[in-house]
Amino acid sequence: PPVAAAGADITARLLVKHVSARPDVVWPAPPSAPRVRLALVVPGPGAPEEPSLWQRVWDVVAGIDPPPERRPALIRPFGVAAGPRGELVVADPDGPSVSRVLEGGALEPLACRDRDWAAPMAVAFGDDGALLVADAGAGAVIRRAPDGSCVALGEGQLERPTSVAADPDRVFVADPPRHHVLVLSLRTHEVTALGARGEGDGELSFPTAVALAPDGSLLVVDALNFRIARFAPDGRWAGAFGEPGDTGGELARPKGVAAGPDGRIYVSDAERDLVLVFGPHGEFQYGLGASGSSPGSFVHPAGLCVSGGRIWVADSHNGRVQAFDLLGDRQ
Repeated sequence: PPVAAAGADITARLLVKHVSARPDVVWPAPPSAPRVRLALVVPGPGAPEEPSLWQRVWDVVAGIDPPPERRPALIRPFGVAAGPRGELVVADPDGPSVSRVLEGGALEPLACRDRDWAAPMAVAFGDDGALLVADAGAGAVIRRAPDGSCVALGEGQLERPTSVAADPDRVFVADPPRHHVLVLSLRTHEVTALGARGEGDGELSFPTAVALAPDGSLLVVDALNFRIARFAPDGRWAGAFGEPGDTGGELARPKGVAAGPDGRIYVSDAERDLVLVFGPHGEFQYGLGASGSSPGSFVHPAGLCVSGGRIWVADSHNGRVQAFDLLGDRQ
């Protein structure tokens, strides 16, 4: 929506003062025409540095609460989402933490009043603005209201949720060990499932991530079938694309998925250290990134989101989130 896009731009302008940027990093690399440009890296130079392993051990042994300037920034960011006011929220299962990114790249913890995070893997925003957290350690999706009150969804029906998406009426949760996507109705409280273990039409093998496309269909990272599956809004199987491999648009270890307002589909591949970009019908267009720790490169990229003409990527093993302008696609 235009309001959300404007909010994302405001947030980006607030962050850019202290967050490192390399506008000369573009993909595809020259001489190809650039399709994306690196805009932000979070945390940036103004954010707290992560303490060494020995410092963390000493803090625990000595019972010392580390001062703010030594608090970890991000350890292994896995999920990322942009809120209705443009705020960026990151899930870090190794924290374990869920945080809002502030000016300068600092993190504001988002806690629940009466429970702790176990292993938050992914975040999404509901239509009402509430934050939805797929907490794999808790075996539930935690709905966090703006006032900090939290309610668990799907307890006893989820084993290890790793991704969450929502439309106005339903919450979709990827549950890899059970090889399906659980669908929770917010209106009727009915619980259904999409998929079952297998490699045929309508079947899934360790689905790791979900995202909603602009047409209302559900995109699923069908990880061990090396494809992106699609279900229609009414739950019918609507096809799939992808094949195993490590060249072009092939998938080696697909991890996250997101869709832009123009229907383009973005898939992170944790083995190839790339974000692969596909057209609305699954036609491969280009790859974004390379292996490494330099700006614009990745080590095991995971969650993705598209907001305000940018794609945000959880660069998990580099302990950061990177944002790229979608050139010519700003909404």
